[in-house]
Amino acid sequence: MSSEVGKEELLKEVCKELLKHDPDIVEIIQFGSSVYAPDLARDVDLLVISKDPKDYDVYLDAIDEVNPPFNVDVIVIKPDQKLKEELIRGILGAFNVLYGDGKYVLEYAKKLGDPTFKEARAALRAARDYLELALRTSDVLLRDRHFREAFDSLFHAARIAAMTYLSTEVARWGLLRRMLPEPYNRQFREFIDVLHIKYFYNGEYPEDRVEEEFDRWHGMVEEFINSLEREVKRKR
Repeated sequence: MSSEVGKEELLKEVCKELLKHDPDIVEIIQFGSSVYAPDLARDVDLLVISKDPKDYDVYLDAIDEVNPPFNVDVIVIKPDQKLKEELIRGILGAFNVLYGDGKYVLEYAKKLGDPTFKEARAALRAARDYLELALRTSDVLLRDRHFREAFDSLFHAARIAAMTYLSTEVARWGLLRRMLPEPYNRQFREFIDVLHIKYFYNGEYPEDRVEEEFDRWHGMVEEFINSLEREVKRKR
């Protein structure tokens, strides 16, 4: 990906073209890995909120006009359109407002329930399920996808636990890392760097010992969750 300054200028051009192609756009939100790990991300995710969404090809054509040297994935919705909670948390987890004042995207924060340690442990169980699915399939591509999802579910378990500990609904992942006290902030950064970026995003998990590696990280995340929960109980 180009330098941060160059990328920011290109994203401004992308926004201009999007607005030119759809003047009913009220907000453009950059979210995901290009926000919380810009040095590692290879694409940019954009949420476009339009009062009158056009055909999807219109937005792809707008991006092609700029032809940035990185992939741009676009989600187009109407204001107050119903979204899955997982997507909402993913967007609110790390975002930049590129156009608009952010009031539309922040409305979704009000629709989220408070995260819980129970949810974090459910994500841990889901991670184990993904691992078992991977081990059962002979399809190489599907096996890889399930392994990557297994590691990413471990990361999400840690993220939910951190949000629960901090009692915050709109918790950007980078902000979580700064808000968490030692040693939790250092551990959470490691979960981002390895589980979410290296293993899930880049697919660079150790294939020759994936079960062993999964069990190691599962234990670390489980202890992270348990430690945060003990801290919460102690402070009550």
